[in-house]
Amino acid sequence: MKNTVRVMSGLRELNARIRKNNLRINEWVDDYLNWCVLNGEPINILTQWCISKDLEERFNRQGGRFLPTRKERRLFQEEIPRVIKLFTENDLRLNWWITFNRSYLDSGRISGSLEEEYKRMIEVLADSSGATRDILFIDWEEDILRGRSKPNQTVLENVGGFIKQSALEIEIERHSKWARKEAGLKQTDEELKNDVKFQIACEVNEGDPFGGEFILIPLEVAERYDFFIVFAKDFKRRIVAVLSTYPWRLKV
Repeated sequence: MKNTVRVMSGLRELNARIRKNNLRINEWVDDYLNWCVLNGEPINILTQWCISKDLEERFNRQGGRFLPTRKERRLFQEEIPRVIKLFTENDLRLNWWITFNRSYLDSGRISGSLEEEYKRMIEVLADSSGATRDILFIDWEEDILRGRSKPNQTVLENVGGFIKQSALEIEIERHSKWARKEAGLKQTDEELKNDVKFQIACEVNEGDPFGGEFILIPLEVAERYDFFIVFAKDFKRRIVAVLSTYPWRLKV
């Protein structure tokens, strides 16, 4: 169909220029858009927004308040409207959910009051740009999971049976760098390793958060979803990486 061909061409162009070595858009997305058009259904889009400990550091560095980063402004003023326009100009309807996702880890969580202050800032920023006409902000735990994310006990007790050692070591290195340099956590190597295992055991459960079909437009690099495919092998085919990553960080 001509309209979906135009949309997919535009998405692939954005995908190619947003990041070097970006995960290419899978043909499954083409088929999903065609199915939605043929059946008169809107395209469901999910974007997950991380709420974690590094926001405390940001709050302090910004003088006890949250001010939008350049990436946050660009996201709502330019990037998201550009994607929405690509769909709507080709007569494709959207349901776009942005979910606020807390850390799986106790060590990565922030206070409820600080979380609410940050979310208000983001929603005001989105509203001022007009993006809230097409986007619904929801809370991942409260609105989708109806509770806190829980680890898969089988995976937690035997992470090595599901995850390659090399992949585990890469994730431990990534998490340790984030925890110590960005979140300001003071943890031992063993504590960091155990946190990573717990996080992975939670992530393997989240490969299929909705009952229906959807595409994922992430705000993190596609590699961050590698553990989602342990029990949902085809999860990453949903990824349409066309937005700048980590807008909440002061420095990436």
